Order: sequence, then structure tokens, then C-alpha cells
Amino acid sequence: MDVKWDQKTKEHFDQIITNLPQFHRSIAEQLVKESAESLARERNSQSVQENDLVIAFFNEVPPAFKDMMKRLFNQQGIDYTKYVKE
Repeated sequence: MDVKWDQKTKEHFDQIITNLPQFHRSIAEQLVKESAESLARERNSQSVQENDLVIAFFNEVPPAFKDMMKRLFNQQGIDYTKYVKE
């Protein structure tokens, strides 16, 4: 199934990727994109939503960067605590 991205979710994804350290950006972009799309497919959804994005980032980004991810989600106005346990 071909999965599209909700426009607002895609904008958040692009903004967060832009704020990642340069040396992690391309690999994180690929891994998180694949993970988010996989999560959407598992939900039988045709589009990636905010919850898929948050879960994918927390699943794919190394633990050392979790605090940075939390800060970036907060900057985007995303309440990541609705989707992941601390």
C-alpha cells in the first residue's frame, strides 16, 4: 500500500530534520521516513499522521538525542507525551 503524508505532519518532519545535526540528518531522514510509513501501514492508514511521526522518531533516534527530540517536538507544538512513554 502506498502511504502519503498528511501535509502538516510532513511540514513538521521537514522542520525537525532540518534542526538535526548535519552528520545525523540524512540517515535519520531515511530511517524515520520508512518507520513512520510502516507504522501508518500497520494501522491500515493511507497517510502518515502525527502519532506515526513521533513514534518513528523516538524509535529510530539514538537515546543520546531523545532530549533534543523532545525539545524539537515542543518547538513544533507537538505533545509527544500523547504517543510515547518516558
